[in-house]
Amino acid sequence: MLSRADLNAIDRRTWSGHNHTEFCPHGSGEDVEQFIRAAIQNGFKTYSITEHFPMPPEFYRQPTGSRHAIYTASMTAAELPAYFAKMKRLKEKYQAQIRLLVGFEIDYATEFTSWTDQQLALYGSQIDDAILSVHFLPTPSGLRAIDDTALDFRTGVLAAYNTPLEVANAYLEQVLAAVSWNSPLKPCRYGHIMLYRKWRNTFSPQTIWEDATTRELLNTILDKVAAQRDLLDCNMAGLFRETETESTPTTPWLEAAKQRHIPLVFGADAHRVAAVAQGYNTYLEQQDYL
Repeated sequence: MLSRADLNAIDRRTWSGHNHTEFCPHGSGEDVEQFIRAAIQNGFKTYSITEHFPMPPEFYRQPTGSRHAIYTASMTAAELPAYFAKMKRLKEKYQAQIRLLVGFEIDYATEFTSWTDQQLALYGSQIDDAILSVHFLPTPSGLRAIDDTALDFRTGVLAAYNTPLEVANAYLEQVLAAVSWNSPLKPCRYGHIMLYRKWRNTFSPQTIWEDATTRELLNTILDKVAAQRDLLDCNMAGLFRETETESTPTTPWLEAAKQRHIPLVFGADAHRVAAVAQGYNTYLEQQDYL
């Protein structure tokens, strides 16, 4: 895996850092080569392929909630050889046109950190780049998805935590744990740190999503990311969802990250070819210090 210094040396004006492939069970199924060609056409010079890394076997032992959320969360371990082989071939094929960084978006869950460390030790030599993200929160019935559907959000994490505000704070506690995770092998970029707001437009405009605790958690997260010289996913996918219509982090927290000189990496979070450059111009306009 590339070092922090190597990642920080990449020109972030022409780096697309968060993208998926046909190996993603909840994606469009379009071939990753089409994504790469679209990235070249849109002027990117560096393109990170960050497919959802396989979930641990324990994740499937007592699944709860949306079956779709569980069984389409990631590619399978059996697919890894084909994934690595195809990405290696494409890196070689397009090396004169674009720099491809092959890796994963890896789920963080406190109970799975030992397993994740083992996997990073096993596959780290084949990984160029990776993102550490939170997609599930613990509930009394087990891990429940944040981002599958609005209905699953309401019957799962919202039912467990009672209010959107408490969901927000629980999610940020998990993000803080990911940032604080003391592993030399872990990724040093964190994905969509405010994903809990994905369904905000399905709630009343008067709904409270942030309080003093939320702000304290976000400030602590950003302080730690800055102190560790880590990077953040500037995820623009939410701008194009009717349920969200904002980036993650949101604009005020992007400004807070910029004040700390945290490197913000453009993330289309593309699950279909048409989304490869979504939000890119907005990202460039916001990141005036690049």
